[in-house]
Amino acid sequence: MTTQWGDSAPETEAERNDGRHRVHRLLAAFLAAIPFAAVLNVLQEWIGNGFTRSETGLLAGVLMLLAFVVYATMSMSSDTAREGAANRAALQDLREHLDESFNEFRDRTAASITYLPARRGPEAHHLQQAKTLYRKAGDVIDKAQEGDEILAVNSFVEVFHQHSDPAVERLQEEYLRRIENRFLHGVAYYRLIQLPSLELLDQPSVFLSDSVEPSYLRHYRRIIGLKADAPGQGVSLDAVIAKYPMSFVVVRRKNNGRSTGGTVILQVNEHIPVNGRVESAHFQLTGIHIIEDSKGHVVNHYLDWFRELQHGQRSLTQDDLRSRDDQ
Repeated sequence: MTTQWGDSAPETEAERNDGRHRVHRLLAAFLAAIPFAAVLNVLQEWIGNGFTRSETGLLAGVLMLLAFVVYATMSMSSDTAREGAANRAALQDLREHLDESFNEFRDRTAASITYLPARRGPEAHHLQQAKTLYRKAGDVIDKAQEGDEILAVNSFVEVFHQHSDPAVERLQEEYLRRIENRFLHGVAYYRLIQLPSLELLDQPSVFLSDSVEPSYLRHYRRIIGLKADAPGQGVSLDAVIAKYPMSFVVVRRKNNGRSTGGTVILQVNEHIPVNGRVESAHFQLTGIHIIEDSKGHVVNHYLDWFRELQHGQRSLTQDDLRSRDDQ
């Protein structure tokens, strides 16, 4: 689709004449302002001494000039109104072209993107934003039907801020329970955890649980339990070597075993320095993008990244998720 931005035709003679007329009216208005001061002087003299014949002629001339100023101003206002209407029409035309472009993108890809903030504006609004975010993300999860897949990727290379708000922890818990519920209804669930090195899991002094928020730690332990209780079913929790500094969830829809697009929940993180020191900085969830993609044009990219990360994966055990309190 080709969009024409403006008219490239040469300026017409009428347009040039109209421009000259506007300049002439402006010049006339400027010249008329000079004798305007004389009007004030004449009025002062008239109040004190009455009119002489010369003053009467002067006043008449000045009033004629003032009348011309009014005429010029009214003409200019009319021109400005016409130009304003033309500009509004041009902007409306541009908006229609943009709408057509977005509609074409939507029709071709069958995709839509929604952003949900977690901490925008005053802190007093953050909890309500978190409620909306986790509810909408949970709604995406609930759409998964038997035979579909939920594929999740987390990254624990970055140091994330641990939530101390019990209300936010409950929201996370409810969201994660909705994922587990889908697994119980025939939806496969695979999650990858990115680590700087898989050797960290073999070091007794390193505790992966230190980097995991409590609600997610409980969820991971339950997933390992589900896998043990239902061997052979589609559920896994694996550690992989980090490659992508991102976290996302893909709900992959299937029809008779064939992928038919789905939805991506892409986590957006914010880098927050602590006391201005880079070495003590941490990351924090700032929002999510929900990408609805019924044709799979976007989903397929995330599936490719998931498959790349799976190379060299290692299944996590309850011992890998031990905490310091267990010692």
